[in-house]
This record gives sequence, C-alpha cells and structure tokens, in this order.
Amino acid sequence: MSVRFIAGLEMRRLLRERALPALLVLLLGLGAYAAWNGSAWVEQRRADIGLIQQEEQQTRDRSRTFVGSAPSVLPRAQPVLPPGAMAAVSMGQADAYPYTADVVALGDPTQLLKHVWADIGNPAAHAAGRFDLAFIIVFLLPLVILATTHDLWSRERERGTATLVLSQPIAVERLIVVKALARGTLVLLPALGIIVAVAAAAGARSVAGLSVLVLTVFAYGSFWLAVAVLIGCVARRTTEAAIAAGALWLLIVVMAPSLTLAAANLLAPPPSQMRFATDVKAQLDGIGKRQQLAHSSHPAALRSPPPIIPDAVRLAYADRVAADRELAPMLAAHAQAEAARRRVLDRARLWLPPVAVQDALDRIAGSDADRALAFQHQVREFWQARRLLHKAYLDRDAAQTLAEYDALPVFQFRETGGVLQRGILLDLAALITATLIVLLAGWSLRGRLATP
Repeated sequence: MSVRFIAGLEMRRLLRERALPALLVLLLGLGAYAAWNGSAWVEQRRADIGLIQQEEQQTRDRSRTFVGSAPSVLPRAQPVLPPGAMAAVSMGQADAYPYTADVVALGDPTQLLKHVWADIGNPAAHAAGRFDLAFIIVFLLPLVILATTHDLWSRERERGTATLVLSQPIAVERLIVVKALARGTLVLLPALGIIVAVAAAAGARSVAGLSVLVLTVFAYGSFWLAVAVLIGCVARRTTEAAIAAGALWLLIVVMAPSLTLAAANLLAPPPSQMRFATDVKAQLDGIGKRQQLAHSSHPAALRSPPPIIPDAVRLAYADRVAADRELAPMLAAHAQAEAARRRVLDRARLWLPPVAVQDALDRIAGSDADRALAFQHQVREFWQARRLLHKAYLDRDAAQTLAEYDALPVFQFRETGGVLQRGILLDLAALITATLIVLLAGWSLRGRLATP
C-alpha cells in the first residue's frame, strides 16, 4: 500500500462525506461578512481622520491672523494614527488605544491623549470585540479543521478495519501522518485561499502582508492538524474523538486565554485609570497653588529697559515646565506599571497558540499595542518639539514671523516595524514550538495506534 494510494483514498473519503464543501461554504460566507465588517471599520476610521485633519487645517488657517500679536502662535494640532495597509484583517486593539491626540504646546502632558480619559468610565469600550477576519481564523478555522480530521484512526477501529490496515507493509505512525496531511491539504489549502481572497477584497492588498498572513494561518492550521493526530492516537471511537476535539478546542481557544488573563491580573494588576486621573488632577491643583503663592510672596523684578516679549510670558512658561517636571515621577510610575503588565501578557501569549496567532494578525493589520504605543511616543516627541519652538522665541526675544508660522512642522506617523517584525517572528516560533510539542506527545503515544 503506497503513500500516494493512502492519501488519495483519504481524500476521496473526505469528499464523499460532503461535510467539507458545506464547511468551506460556511467559512466563505462568514469570512466575507467579517471582511466586509473590517472594510467598513477602516472606511469609517479614515472618514473620522479626514474630519480631524480638516478641523486641524481650519484651526491653523484661523490662527495665522494672530501671528505677530503674540510671542508665538502654535495652533492646536491633532496627530492621527492612520489604519495600516492590512487593517481590514484585524481590528485588534485599535479601539483600546487612542488613534488621535490633542497637542497644545503649553498644555500639560496628561491631556495629549484625552480620548483615554474619555473612555475611563466605559470599560466595555476596551473589552468589546468585533467580528473580523481574525475572529474567523482564531475561533472558527480550528473547528473546521477538527470537524474534518478528528476521526483519523478512530473510524478504522470502530469499523473493525484497523487490523486489516495494520497488516499492510506500512508503519502505523506513517499511516496516520499521511492521512492527516491528505485531509489537511483538502481543508487548509481551500481555507487559505478563502481567507486571502476575502482579505484582498476588503482592501488588504499588500503582497508582503498577504504573504505573512498565509504563513501565519498555515502555522496555526498545522498546530490543529497536530492536535488531530494526537486525538487519533488516543480516541478509540468516533464519538470519543469528537468529544475530545470539542473539549480541546474549548480548553485551548476559550478557557486557557481567559484563565491566563485572570492569572496576569493577579500577578500584574492593571493600574487604575480613574485613580491615576484623580491623583494627577490633585497634584496639578497643588502645584498651581504653590506657584501662585510663591509669585505673590516673591514678585519678579522688572527689567529696564523691558524686553520685547514680557517677562510674564517667560514666567508662565517656566511655571509650566516646573509643573511638568514635578509631575513626571507620577507619570513614570504609572507608565512602568502598565509596561510591567504588558510584559507579563507578552510572555504569556507565547504559551497560547490562539493568543499568539491573534497577536500576529494584529501586527500584520497594524492594530497591535506596539504600534499604538509608538504613536503615543511620537506624539510626545512632537509636543516637546512644539514647546521648544516657543522657548526659542522667548530666548531670542522676538515674536514669531509669518514665514516661521507657515513652516511649522506637521505630524506624520513613522512606521516602526516591518512586515516580518520581531513580534510576528516570535508568534510564529511559538506556533511551531506548540506544534512540535503536540507531535512529540502523539509520538509518545504511538504504541496505542497498534491496538485495533
């Protein structure tokens, strides 16, 4: 009995059952809806960004009339984080982080990302998920694979043909692997084609991005094929195999991530945004009162001749810088607490294939936390640069000119990671490692395959 004969027989058997075409049609329908949902989200986000940019330009045009009448005119800027080229694949954590900021050169740093404060009282805005293509891949693709591969060996045992098959000159381990590969080819390749087609139709047309998407889905599908092989080594009846497949899907996809998140909350609890906002407000109030008291007790001496830009403007700038310096330790402590929690979650994802593939899909789509945090970092740099412009006008004691106003820099987000960024490589490595572990577990149980 040749390998080609076994593979062909397994493929014909799977096609005769008619379950596979039905599952693939279902996957196509749900995938098309998920892709449309992702595309609609991207279009809405782009429309919102267009309105924000239009408002920023109007503010810039209105402020131009005040140039020369003030030391500096640095109009309110609203940097935006545009959707990635593959954004329709996964909305990921895009709704958990602000995609725009409010940059006021002489404002305090806590108001840069005011949308974060607006969502403090609405935890549902962070927890709610969306039906996107990533949901299809993470949750539904394993069900399709398990539904068509869970009975790799249990059917032969149940029908009494296992003894006949074992009498053939082929190792039973090789037989199971060939059967799994044959079924996997019929299931995974069409599923990959469907996923890529609907992703491209939704606007995700980056060749490099689609290539990494294929690689990620293939690695995830291979993991579930390995799970099917493991089930085949243990289950003696088709019903047992089906129950084991459902239980493993529930454990790996649903329960393990939830339990891991609960453990992470115990090890590194998320810092309270409400408490942080309250503490910041209280400290800013205290700083303002102390500065006001100091100025009333020790008024600044008047210079003669007086400078072109009044010293009161310089004093206000110095107070703002001093307040930010005093507030910095509290902001740093909060940022460190958030970073510690992210590190725990990043390490945990490498042990959970569904979380690893979700993270990879988020990174492919550009809706991951790292990209959002890079945006926040660049916003702070932009804000600091604007503040230094104001200081430069004060230092030279000359007001801003129209030429300088027209040359004010405009925020432009700089992508920090490539298509095959380090995070995606780690996720793929985690998927490959998990697949090998499951295959090793199946190899250790290969003795059970020889029992009809």
